[in-house]
Amino acid sequence: MFVRQGGAEDNPQRTLKEQNIFAVLKQLGFSSDLYAMQSEMWFYSNTMADNIAYREQIGAEPRNRGKPVDDMLLVDEMQQSLGRNPDGKHLIILHTKGSHFNYTQRYPRSFAQWKPECIGVDSGCTKAQMINSYDNSVTYVDHFISSVIDQVRDKKAIVFYAADHGESINEREHLHGTPRELAPPEQFRVPMMVWMSDKYLENPVNAQAFAQLKKEADMKVPRRHVELYDTIMGCLGYTSPDGGINENNNWCHIPQAKEAAAN
Repeated sequence: MFVRQGGAEDNPQRTLKEQNIFAVLKQLGFSSDLYAMQSEMWFYSNTMADNIAYREQIGAEPRNRGKPVDDMLLVDEMQQSLGRNPDGKHLIILHTKGSHFNYTQRYPRSFAQWKPECIGVDSGCTKAQMINSYDNSVTYVDHFISSVIDQVRDKKAIVFYAADHGESINEREHLHGTPRELAPPEQFRVPMMVWMSDKYLENPVNAQAFAQLKKEADMKVPRRHVELYDTIMGCLGYTSPDGGINENNNWCHIPQAKEAAAN
């Protein structure tokens, strides 16, 4: 997801052949913190983040004693990160648990909007119960994203969100991880979003880029994970005369800008 197209080997491990977007931004002067509700240290170490804290560490913090260890703890970590880095270029990476199975464990009781839920062993649940639990977990993800945006609403900021996979739910099997060649559409057609603050949009170039994003979203132009690298770089205003950024993969690229410059 986070390297240029062709920047990872086509093997199950997706071995990196070049640096990911986070390491590149680090070299461009960004400070960075990473907070995760998972424990994939092999990935986290490649981000070159200044600070890394994962689920077990975050849950063990005295300030979190007695709290549910779920994605909303990441918002608290984000708030502290912003407080430590009020100025300059700063990157915060949040790796959520999201809507992974067991879905009912991903949200508090106050978000149990759809019932009956799948409680306990999934083999004893109906498809409808699992879907209810899954939908409740998605509602909690929505709450999480909204809370993240609220933290930077008054700052010059961009928020990118992308799910790395979807879930299959039926009577005989569910979850994810089906080989790419065999995976059903729901496992790889996932939501991605970009949000820009009012302060970021005060720059006319950024406002034009965001208008282009909205135009393509309204037209339901399909996008791919492999385009995230070029998009993040492009939406941040970086250019690369030697082809380091593929403008065809940059969602913030304004086609007419290139044509106007040539005239």
